[in-house]
Amino acid sequence: MWLINCQSLHLEEFVQDVPPYAILSHTWGDEEMTFVDMNNRNWDRLSDREGYQKMRATCRVALEHNLKYAWVDTCCIDKSSSAELSEAINSMFAWYKKAAICFVYLYDFTCFTDETLANATTSFESREALEVKGEGFYGDLPQQSAAEIDLRNKVKRGLGDCKWFSRGWTLQELIAPSRINFYDKEWNYFGSKLDLASILSWITGVDTDILKGKPLDNILVGRRMSWASNRETTRVEDMAYCLLGIFDINMPLLYGEGKKAFIRLQEEIIRSSHDLSIFAWTADVDDLRRFRGLMANSPAEFNGCQRLVKPAFEWNNGGEYGLTSRGLRTDGLIRIGRGETGQAGSYFMSLGCVDERQKKLVMVISLWQYGPGLFARQKPWHMAMIFDLNVYSAAKLTHPQYICCKDSASLEKTVLSSRINAIQIRLSSSIFDIDSIAAFPQADWDLRNSMLLSFQRPYYWGLWKAKVADSDDGITIVCVRSSGWLLYGIFASNQTPPALSRDDLLPSHVENILQRIPDRTSTKCSGFIHTVKDVYLDLGETGAEIPATLLQVNSVETKELKQRRSKIKLVQGLFRKSKSM
Repeated sequence: MWLINCQSLHLEEFVQDVPPYAILSHTWGDEEMTFVDMNNRNWDRLSDREGYQKMRATCRVALEHNLKYAWVDTCCIDKSSSAELSEAINSMFAWYKKAAICFVYLYDFTCFTDETLANATTSFESREALEVKGEGFYGDLPQQSAAEIDLRNKVKRGLGDCKWFSRGWTLQELIAPSRINFYDKEWNYFGSKLDLASILSWITGVDTDILKGKPLDNILVGRRMSWASNRETTRVEDMAYCLLGIFDINMPLLYGEGKKAFIRLQEEIIRSSHDLSIFAWTADVDDLRRFRGLMANSPAEFNGCQRLVKPAFEWNNGGEYGLTSRGLRTDGLIRIGRGETGQAGSYFMSLGCVDERQKKLVMVISLWQYGPGLFARQKPWHMAMIFDLNVYSAAKLTHPQYICCKDSASLEKTVLSSRINAIQIRLSSSIFDIDSIAAFPQADWDLRNSMLLSFQRPYYWGLWKAKVADSDDGITIVCVRSSGWLLYGIFASNQTPPALSRDDLLPSHVENILQRIPDRTSTKCSGFIHTVKDVYLDLGETGAEIPATLLQVNSVETKELKQRRSKIKLVQGLFRKSKSM
């Protein structure tokens, strides 16, 4: 680590036993001092530069705080060495955290009067106390007075619009140091991070407790990402690199990779934590894609995550996940929607977080199955919320699933084409126990919609079972698409051809089995005659046709069942009549 000797202005390198030092946080200009300039020491030629004046002022203020050394990012890193640059960026958060004091220099701010600053501090602290007091209640807070609104507008125009609050790198420079002093463009001190915590929190979105020293580990990943949602960096990659310390991540720098850097950062966060709020982002409304991978494009998509907190209870019941070449492998995390979420493609994954204002509503993302055990996020511009008890009671997909992580130009086409020539089964929910539905091969079925997906395969088969309500008996439907034809059959559970129980059958085998059975479109079970017929089905939702087949099951009571029910009604009528007498 290179430090400036504040008296000699010489750079000195320290590998260990680093002395106490001051550190500067600022925004770069056009005339900054460089590592080469500091080693050349041609002060006469450099003295007119703004960067030189800034460096000298930093050293002067450091000496006033009895500190012999200072660190300035523009001139204390040898950027000609990629290894040193990588080490510096990965160590930046730690260097700011270990500094004895940090000086924030705002070149575009003129200090408020003492009275204005005092009034602003009191106003922001009072409003924050009201918000804390009102947590957990749905009532609105008292409206701000005209004077409060004017004061906040003044703070926004004067302090909040400073460039320092819009840059990516300065976020960690605000959070990491325990002690920060703020200076205006004339190097007039106007407050510390502790004194201005409420104002700084309002401007940046960073929790006041964090600014006062609370550990970052207590803050959800999605909420931390939201702090960077309105910030920018000159280079695309730096939008990821400037957040390494916020998430305690180390990774190599690859300038030139563009937006892939932010993908890599998210991957590292997923590997190092069990925090599903990293998927709580929402796409911009101008993003018309219906399907996305799990990874956000940038921190800007976390703009709506500023109030994320952990729920009172953990509703995922210890589900596991991990990154693989196929996507995010999940085990016990994907659930089947009910109630209002019981629409087509209604699978969801709880993100284990809630809005602090609505703590009973758990954040979930909606998923759409498009391959054997493969899912993509649907409606990425929308963050769904489900009551916690409904999340807890929703059925899980028990076998491992994979959720697409990265976007691709072909993702939407791949997802929609998975339903071309699909086979959907529809029956009466008043006759069958919907919760008893089972299917094989399980990974090939969209169980929520009783749909055997094609996944763009010309040959495939499936077996589907359901029990009659209040009975152990049920039906089995077998369907196969092979040689361009659809064959299917319906059987009572105890009459299903034994050969179909094998788990190594090919579509051609199933085709041969069904062709040997002449009458396979009706069966008798539990007092009903069940018949099945095929109907053309269009699964397209936006005008584009997605041809599929619907197998409609019709169930009619047998004469025996009708007679039995008539006798039961007769006995019940006689019982009521005798009771009334």
